[in-house]
Parts: sequence; C-alpha cells; structure tokens
Amino acid sequence: MEEQFTNLVSQIFNNWTALRLAVDHSMGGANSKQAALDFMNYMVQYCLYEQNIEIEGIQDALEDILDEEFETICEDDSPKQIAQILYNFVNLLKQGKTEEFELEFQKLPVINSNWLSQTQTQNVSNNMVSEDSSSDSDENNETPMEQDGWTEVKSRRKR
Repeated sequence: MEEQFTNLVSQIFNNWTALRLAVDHSMGGANSKQAALDFMNYMVQYCLYEQNIEIEGIQDALEDILDEEFETICEDDSPKQIAQILYNFVNLLKQGKTEEFELEFQKLPVINSNWLSQTQTQNVSNNMVSEDSSSDSDENNETPMEQDGWTEVKSRRKR
C-alpha cells in the first residue's frame, strides 16, 4: 500500500510546476531537491497514517510546507487540487480498492521528467563536487554575499 501511494505522490510532485520552480530557484536553500524529497516522503506518511484525514488537512500541510521550507505561496489553487487527488487515492487504498486505484492512477498525466528522485540528487551532488575541484579559473566570477544576506549582482557591461 505504501509503495503504491509513494509512486502516486512521486508522479504528482514531479508534475507540480510550483514545486519544480521552487526547487529550480533554490527557494528551499542549497539542498532544495532534498527538501522536496523530504516533503514528498512526509506527505506519504501524513496521508497514510494520519487519523481522520481530510482534504483541508492535506491542503494545509502542502501549503504550510511550501511556505515554511520553500518560502513559496501558490496562488493557482494547485495545493487544493493536489489535496483532492491525494485524498481520493488514499481513500481508495484504505478501502482496499487497489484495482480502482491502479485504473485511476493510469489516468493521471505521465511524469514530464523524473527530476525528483534519490539517484539524481546524489549524482548532482557528486557532479557539483567534481566541478568545484576542477574549476579554479571560475573563482573570480563569484559574487560575495553581503552581511545582510543579500548578494550584489553587477552588470557585465561597462557604462
């Protein structure tokens, strides 16, 4: 049951544009992809094992984590839509309707790209380490961070 639901949540999160943008723009910090994986795993556990689960509770959890971990607020109602989908699927599993679960799962949009996976996260980390060690000439292009947390970006054009 958990594996089926994990696959569902993975497919939904991989197709969720707001989450993808938040991760691509490092809204969750340097480890945004890992934060998104943790978010996905948390939602699996929450939906499967929370007592008296409701759509509003799922939606609140989605919105709270997006806001707290990724400093992102969705204005497109996507958390509500995702909450409805997760609620419907978790109820199918809890009622033992695995065949109906699979049929409905097949109707969902296919994954645009599997950007949210454990193996890719590890590969990206390894590539970043090897790039850092081999790119001594790029060190001059780094922009120092100010003490207030902001980074000044200067134009490359001479005025």
